[in-house]
Amino acid sequence: MSDGLKRIIKDSFYITLALDAVLLVVFWLLWPVSKRTLACLGVVYGSAVAMAGLVMICSMVNGLTVSVQKGKSKGRTGYYLRYAFYAVCLGLGAWLMKFSVLAMLAGIIAQKASLVLYSLKQRKDRK
Repeated sequence: MSDGLKRIIKDSFYITLALDAVLLVVFWLLWPVSKRTLACLGVVYGSAVAMAGLVMICSMVNGLTVSVQKGKSKGRTGYYLRYAFYAVCLGLGAWLMKFSVLAMLAGIIAQKASLVLYSLKQRKDRK
């Protein structure tokens, strides 16, 4: 994997941790007492699933070839596998581990927001 992709993953991980810390405090303070721990674990679980998805995207991008047709096929296959992965992980999190779907989605959104913050930081650094 290229150094640029590794840097995106690393920086996104640290930004996601910071956003998760804020979310954990919010969930801890606002969630009903009986389900607080599960909600906080759901946030972390959602972020972990989203980070795994980012790694899947980066490894797919790293493996693309020069051929446009093979690239489209590989991209489409990666897309379907990634969303199946999300569905299975979130389904298992909600069903077996009893995590709140809202908490898991908050974790996923935190990871996606980390990518937006990373790109804004990169844009600012280029100017």
